[in-house]
Amino acid sequence: MHNPRVPDAPLVIVNPTAGGGRARRVIGWLRERLHARPEARLEITNRAGDAEQLAADAGRDGFDRVVAVGGDGTVQEVVNGLVNGSQGATLGIVPVGGGNDLARSLGLPRDPAASWTFAIGAQERVIDLARARDGRGRERWFSSAGGIGYDALVAAVLSHHAGWRRSRLGYLVTGVVELWRFTNRDVELTIDGERQSRRILLVAISNGEYYGGGMRISPGAAVDDGLLDLCIVGDLSRFAALGQIPNLYRGTHVRHPAVEMRQARTVMIDGDRQTLVHLDGEPFGHLPLSVEVAASRLTIAAPLR
Repeated sequence: MHNPRVPDAPLVIVNPTAGGGRARRVIGWLRERLHARPEARLEITNRAGDAEQLAADAGRDGFDRVVAVGGDGTVQEVVNGLVNGSQGATLGIVPVGGGNDLARSLGLPRDPAASWTFAIGAQERVIDLARARDGRGRERWFSSAGGIGYDALVAAVLSHHAGWRRSRLGYLVTGVVELWRFTNRDVELTIDGERQSRRILLVAISNGEYYGGGMRISPGAAVDDGLLDLCIVGDLSRFAALGQIPNLYRGTHVRHPAVEMRQARTVMIDGDRQTLVHLDGEPFGHLPLSVEVAASRLTIAAPLR
């Protein structure tokens, strides 16, 4: 049985570019919080991959909690480091990125001081993760949502930008622009062994309710039910898709006849090799893609529900 307790030695990893520099502005505040805890350590990343490596080494280095200070991309790096390297260390999150979708699904407060209380606190819960694999056998874990098609194109474009373009407003502006560039795709979906051919705008594969910086892509999805939640958006026109954007934030897009909601343990998607994939808003190449849920895979410091 898991016995939650306040961590003895937290490792705090800050991505200073997250949230258009919002994460950088809390570094001084974090140093003050950690001043009286010599067993703790604060690390500031310089490049992509730093957070993952630091998290992978955390257990070996004696840390029992790794706190990700950043957005969903930072959290994804830390999750992959913990799963692949640091057995026994738990995850904490201070959500200061542009999206913070896992934090939303967990009910974590947006205020850094309030989220810090949970990040180094004793309340813990166990959540599911999803493991993705591409056509070359490359694997990646994600905790919030992945997808293929239109939303993956938006993620790919945003990966080359910083500042306001990574905010909710930037996501919306980029989404509208890229909608006029995207062509719906023919794909083969295999959901828990059931195969179907579809023409789609996008397929979102989520662990929690949110993706894209607060869109309720899978209303009611639970991060600890042992299931993936799928949102399959069919062959919508550009104008029809544009009209559904406000509904994505409300979660009412599920009422549209072109939208199908499913739950599954495994999903495989094949089709045009130019169809892009994203995981937690980070590009993950092209189709084919397979995803499977890993139930109760990660312990995280978060409000109990």
